[in-house]
Amino acid sequence: MKKDTTVEAYDKIAEDYRNRNSDPFYVEEYGTFCDLLGGKKRVLEVGCGIGRDAAELIAKGCAYTGIDASWGMLALARERVPEGDFKRMDFRKLEFSDDDFDGFWAAASLLHVPKNEVCAVFSEIKRILVPGGIGFVSVKEKTNMDEGFIREEKAGGIERYFSFYDKDEFETVLKRSGFEILRSHKKQENDPSNTVWLCFFVKKIR
Repeated sequence: MKKDTTVEAYDKIAEDYRNRNSDPFYVEEYGTFCDLLGGKKRVLEVGCGIGRDAAELIAKGCAYTGIDASWGMLALARERVPEGDFKRMDFRKLEFSDDDFDGFWAAASLLHVPKNEVCAVFSEIKRILVPGGIGFVSVKEKTNMDEGFIREEKAGGIERYFSFYDKDEFETVLKRSGFEILRSHKKQENDPSNTVWLCFFVKKIR
């Protein structure tokens, strides 16, 4: 994430964020991800937030670990999913050994990483994956802004850093980072902005 500003923002808005984002959003994607993984597998969620996706992945049999940089979000995740293994960690420096996980889940989290740092984050994710490891990533589709700080009313007017992508741009990031794109699609959110998420299922290839 962009320094500590975005992390501090999530600490402050954690409760409100939970009130607005408690319902599972990636309903079909959970199943596809687990089908691609096959069986009970070790999964790392990069940016677990309030534990919304953790509950769904655990219910589908994943041996789950979730990380987040925000203490506020982690506290709510632990409350919601007491059986989950949650750790505070920087995306750019994963405190795990090589080949520790069979898959990763990064929904609506890497959009807070500046574009000049995102390949370094993917390098860390790739390192902790077994050969052929499976991943799911979603980022916001670019409209009129490339990246930078945004102050949103729904987030209490607190600034957070966002990076936006078009499909070809993010595909290039994934391929340069050593991932094969297995499937991709767009998913529109039912919100005032009609937010469109670019969703990718990937496989570690080198």
